[in-house]
Amino acid sequence: MELNPRDPAHWPFFGSVVDYLESRKPVTEPRLVPTNMALPFRFSSRRVGEVPRAGPFAAFLGAEFDPVWTEFVGSATKGQRRTLRDLVFEDNDPFMGISPNSHFLVPSATDLQPEMTLDRLNRRRSLIEQLDQQRADLSGTASGKQFDRYRSMTYDLLKSDKLRTALDTRREAPAMRASYGDTLFGHACLTARRLVEAGSKVVTVFWDEYGVAGSAWDTHFDHYPRMKNELCPGFDKAWEGLILDLEQRGLLDETLVVCTSEHGRTPKLSMKTPGGGRDHWSRAYSNVVAGAGIVRGKVVGATDRQGGDVVTKPVSPKDLLATMYHLLGIDHHMMVHDALGRPLPLVDGKVVSDVLA
Repeated sequence: MELNPRDPAHWPFFGSVVDYLESRKPVTEPRLVPTNMALPFRFSSRRVGEVPRAGPFAAFLGAEFDPVWTEFVGSATKGQRRTLRDLVFEDNDPFMGISPNSHFLVPSATDLQPEMTLDRLNRRRSLIEQLDQQRADLSGTASGKQFDRYRSMTYDLLKSDKLRTALDTRREAPAMRASYGDTLFGHACLTARRLVEAGSKVVTVFWDEYGVAGSAWDTHFDHYPRMKNELCPGFDKAWEGLILDLEQRGLLDETLVVCTSEHGRTPKLSMKTPGGGRDHWSRAYSNVVAGAGIVRGKVVGATDRQGGDVVTKPVSPKDLLATMYHLLGIDHHMMVHDALGRPLPLVDGKVVSDVLA
């Protein structure tokens, strides 16, 4: 399942559920910024050696509710050598440093060429609609529904500068960009704030693998040097920049910020790999939440001295999801329907009341 994004046993991604529920509301005007966006690029698309990973997809809700992915435009300025079996990666990594002119776009939706006027675009749209009338059978298929929704959204986005402007961090003052850190993750967090201001409902920033699998926070090798030189500085800078920026703009009280992972790391360092590493560990790990009615400075739960097992107030991933839905005003007990029309509870968890102010 991990390496099959379309495995039928997967459950819908949080942002996809929110997008699905928003789509069921009456439409009063075109949405000029997508509900469910993800940065910096399509998940697991910048590594070699393995097929794409599963994760942030709409599953049985339909691929039309997958996130709208951005594309990174810029160059990496720093890097370090990485290996994975017989693969060697020696290029720069944008998560370690990026050029000053870096920014994001949504391919085909924010990069309309100068010669393509709105009149020409509308004529093309009219022609396509006529052709579609001759292929009505397509709209009944899953791929057809995804295509129709994405195409309609793309036309709306092309007619407006709102998304294009939100994605262009070059419009920010140099001091503001620097406050998030000159890294891909930092600029993605800054862009996330701009997208929230523009009207996006859920924006997800992934610190994704780059170059080879087993990179990013998958610290199976060189654990301490990578945490010190590559990972912690970039995360700390971006998190601080985002929280302070939201607070100064008066957005923090209405914006939920969640930092989470799919699992933790082993309490004991493994010496089976170069430089020592920490492997996968599901029994205990931490999440950080802020804003939107979250009490400040509180720690909920504790592990044993080794950080290996939870000893007080365990919180499950489902509880975190229930809390996120609750703070968005969504009843986490509500039913959604799978591809066969079967009613399923949104999430079988409970709201973590200890984190609510």
